[in-house]
Amino acid sequence: MSLKGILIGSAGVIGLLVFMGVSNRGGTASVSGPQGASGVQSTSGSSLALAPDFELERMDGGTISLSEFRGKKAVVLDFWASWCPNCRRDMPNLQKFYEKYKDEIEVIAVNLQEKESKAREFIESNGFTFPVAFDPSSQAARLYQIQYTNTHFLIDKEGNLVQPVVGDINEGHFKLLLES
Repeated sequence: MSLKGILIGSAGVIGLLVFMGVSNRGGTASVSGPQGASGVQSTSGSSLALAPDFELERMDGGTISLSEFRGKKAVVLDFWASWCPNCRRDMPNLQKFYEKYKDEIEVIAVNLQEKESKAREFIESNGFTFPVAFDPSSQAARLYQIQYTNTHFLIDKEGNLVQPVVGDINEGHFKLLLES
């Protein structure tokens, strides 16, 4: 089934959270794949899991990897597509928060299996300035078990998964990263 065939609804959101194995401990969430799958590793002495690393081509040239920010900045990882109405609504907010917090929090917008020209046109026409990466082989999408667009992962400065955010991002998510 293509991503375009997936409908995002409340039942789907609940299913995604159950599928991902999200548990809430003391106000933060840890994320692990089904039966500990796909590169999600526990960090010693922590209930959080190390975010799976990837290396993808950047829209503006070169590559981007999650590990390049470890120890430097927290990260909001956003999985999106230009045809997704929820992404189209959410990305201006993501831009606004990126501009406000970019010295402390990086945003990486991972495009899901779209033609580069289509994604590039959408990003440029909207004036988004956060890093955009292409995932044509679904490398990152598989690592994060993405089932729906407009899914975000909050990753702390040490590279640990703090919380998944299925749906729209808000400023409270950025503040949570600053506190973690």
